[in-house]
Amino acid sequence: MDNKNESENIELRSEKVRHIIGQVPPALVRIGTMVITLVVIALAIAFYTIRYPITIEAQGKVMRNDSVELLVPYKYLYLFDEPRTARITLEGQDDDAAPIVCPITSHNDKLLIIRGNHYFAAKASIHSNGRNVQPGLKVSAKITISDMTLWQQVFRR
Repeated sequence: MDNKNESENIELRSEKVRHIIGQVPPALVRIGTMVITLVVIALAIAFYTIRYPITIEAQGKVMRNDSVELLVPYKYLYLFDEPRTARITLEGQDDDAAPIVCPITSHNDKLLIIRGNHYFAAKASIHSNGRNVQPGLKVSAKITISDMTLWQQVFRR
């Protein structure tokens, strides 16, 4: 009951007190609006400039004539209509060493079933630049599908 009496007493107060209680300080409104505006602008700039790379991981081995055969999960076959590049790391290569960037030269859409998993084969031409690349050497690859910004991803530009 006391709470109800207090809320009723507010109505009984003078016009000046009701005016002060109901008034939002203008400085607080300006600062709040400015902070929200700056946050929205910062998010928009980040959305427009931050790259969002989409990659596929694949495993494979070095073949003869400096080519690499990669086994790519079959569900990604539809993404290979356009030219792609791969960042290849050789077995035994230092973690600090830069991966070898090479183009995917061809792919075969034939379904390969290995240990119950579905793959297709993609071939890349590797230029070793003096590295010891022996046929049969295992490789791991990250194939770049897209390197667009978030803005470009959403609006497809």
